[in-house]
Amino acid sequence: MYAKSNPSDARANNRRLLFRLLFPDRQLSRADLCKETGLSRATATDVTGEMIDDGLLRELGSGRRDGRGKPGTLLAIDADVLRLVCVDLSRPYVMTGAVMDLRARIVERRERVLDDGDRVDLDDVLSLVGQMIRLAGSGLVGIGVAVPGVVSGAGRVISSSNLGWDDVELRDMLEGEFSLPVRVDNDANAALLADRFLGHGNPNCLLVQITRGIGASVLLNDEFVEGDDHAAGEIGHVVIDPAGPACTCGKRGCLETYVSAIALRDRIRRNPERRADILAEAGARLGSALAMPASLLNLHDIAVYGPPDIVGETLLGACGETVNSLSRNDYQSNIRVRRCELGDDATLRGQAVSVLREIVGRRGLSAAAASS
Repeated sequence: MYAKSNPSDARANNRRLLFRLLFPDRQLSRADLCKETGLSRATATDVTGEMIDDGLLRELGSGRRDGRGKPGTLLAIDADVLRLVCVDLSRPYVMTGAVMDLRARIVERRERVLDDGDRVDLDDVLSLVGQMIRLAGSGLVGIGVAVPGVVSGAGRVISSSNLGWDDVELRDMLEGEFSLPVRVDNDANAALLADRFLGHGNPNCLLVQITRGIGASVLLNDEFVEGDDHAAGEIGHVVIDPAGPACTCGKRGCLETYVSAIALRDRIRRNPERRADILAEAGARLGSALAMPASLLNLHDIAVYGPPDIVGETLLGACGETVNSLSRNDYQSNIRVRRCELGDDATLRGQAVSVLREIVGRRGLSAAAASS
């Protein structure tokens, strides 16, 4: 049975729709917005006025006149008033925090080296978030944390073998501590959001993130595939060689033991003369693992996000060649394997996008920020 919608739902959806059309740096008049959305002029004027009052949008000068009448006033995302705080826990040996604007750009950033290699203490996360909140000052409207592992829709970290966490109510903990809306997401999902809305991604895309481990994320028609247990994309601990190296999860021969940045750097350090062969072998293993899901979902776009010393032409070329050789047929076009080119901050910026998707439908953001 379907729940009945109410006017507040419609207004929130309209706010999200208009924000998405302008994000991150488009400039459109109200008439342009009406044309692209089908909203009436009265609705567009009402909703954009409310969003201007909330600090989400701002008016620019007049745009180019198209036909008769006066040119319309251009609208854009307001990057000067409100702020977000985001933390990335996906990178090995370091936690990264940032103050972000509403265009998902970094205003301030800080890094903390992890004393215990990969393991992250919850008190350290709280401390870093608190530090970034102090740097943000006034106008803070949301917090986001990107975590490697399985994360529920309610922001509970079900399992993160790389961080050593199980059943951690991270969102509730942060909201209780800081009294702000919090969004906790899988790190690969955050990177895919960045690639989709800030990079060159498509509505149907598979992204693989190579960092301290291996994670993946899938968009189908611009909707995440989450799975029954919120674990869609957790390919790092799929066994590809039962006799392979021991993994942190307790099994042997997981994909992560062959393709993670840590594993590959360790192999290259021990055999620097075999660098190209090691990366090509890793790319072929990754391509073999991705051939089945890419064919199953009929995906033509695979993005790989990771450090440039690992995710380069050698690994990508071997991955693309393998995935296409294993999945090619007469009725499916070539699968493109490309590098996600948003740099080390893709996960942070994607997490900011996730927070924005959560909060832009809410009214009174400026007032809430002023009282926090």
